[in-house]
Amino acid sequence: MKKYASLLVALLLSVILFSKDQQHEVSVINVVVPVRVFEENRFVADLTKEDFEIYENGILQKIEALYLVNKEQIERKEAVMDFEPQLLRNYYLIFQISEYNPRFNETIDYLFEKVLLPGDTLTIMTPMGNYVLPNKALKIKSKESLSKEMKSIVRKDTLTGAANYRSLLTNLRRLVRSISAAGGVEADGAVATDIDSDSVSTAFGSSRNLGFLLASYRSTLQNLDKLRLIDENKFIQFARSIKRLKGQKNVFFFYEREFRPEISDRILGQMMNRYQDEPNIQGDLQDLFQFYQRHVTLNVGKIQQIFADASIIFNFIFITKDPGVFSGINMREQSEDVFNVFTQVARATGGIVDNSQNPAYAFTSANRLTEIYYLLYYTPADYQEEGKFKNIKVKVKGKDYNISHRFGYIAGLK
Repeated sequence: MKKYASLLVALLLSVILFSKDQQHEVSVINVVVPVRVFEENRFVADLTKEDFEIYENGILQKIEALYLVNKEQIERKEAVMDFEPQLLRNYYLIFQISEYNPRFNETIDYLFEKVLLPGDTLTIMTPMGNYVLPNKALKIKSKESLSKEMKSIVRKDTLTGAANYRSLLTNLRRLVRSISAAGGVEADGAVATDIDSDSVSTAFGSSRNLGFLLASYRSTLQNLDKLRLIDENKFIQFARSIKRLKGQKNVFFFYEREFRPEISDRILGQMMNRYQDEPNIQGDLQDLFQFYQRHVTLNVGKIQQIFADASIIFNFIFITKDPGVFSGINMREQSEDVFNVFTQVARATGGIVDNSQNPAYAFTSANRLTEIYYLLYYTPADYQEEGKFKNIKVKVKGKDYNISHRFGYIAGLK
């Protein structure tokens, strides 16, 4: 009997251990997908659960629930089982700008007057710090006073945080003019020795100092690049930090178009010919040609996956501006890399991309498009916590609508 009892205990233990292993490998989860459907600029609000199809890694899934949400209210639902979706709204406004556009006053006023509701959370992020508006603030203070405080913070942080950036830009323009003068070439129609009044000291206006000026110019360019580079790790940490938040996560990233003062190709070419017999200057000039060829180092795919997995609605508002005209200077656009990266991130999360000289208008438009949406729930079959990205594709049967939603999620990433 003892022998059979021992065998029975061993069998039970093996079954328990096997069950635990199976539970670890195969789990059941509910995947929720916020979806926006547009016909031109009109939100299509009359769709039913049967109108949608959801595919995960190309495999059709069974939609178990549909909720039509407008702001913080459920207007309609179709569900066998109520998933009780969390409708809290968390707003994040991220400012990466070098100049405070007066239109930001209108943006923040609109945010407090027309957007924020009791229960919403708000975080403002500037180069100088992060500012969280407590839930109770809207009950204690008036929207007008809160808006005034927030405008003061954003303006002050912009002026303070971008002071070094603006100083470097001014110094670069001065250096370009002085290099043209020291190199003895004409600066776009002006005599090279006729340097503008805000240029570096005319003591540099000779070929003896050209090497010094070129080295200084390159160093300043490098310092400017360090200030404007996007920190990939910070964006990823940000997305992961808010993944567990309940409700909708609306991120609005304000990024200002950038221009880099460069020595024009014509002037560089003239200087290359003039100093053919001076290898040091030739080397400095060739280094500049190489430095001008900037390469994107951001892992776009990784950022897309992390933001989509966190179910963030990432809206990219690109603020355009004119480059300005300066004698002897080529103001080169240097925002293409950032624009391309975050356009793709916005699309991967179901967010909006807008570019305008008026950030208030862009914010109003983007926010209006994100306030009404469908929530679709499905349970993927044979779900495994394997840490792989699962692609999601949403379709409307028989229709060619413009559909935005997050591109997927990472199975098992906590």
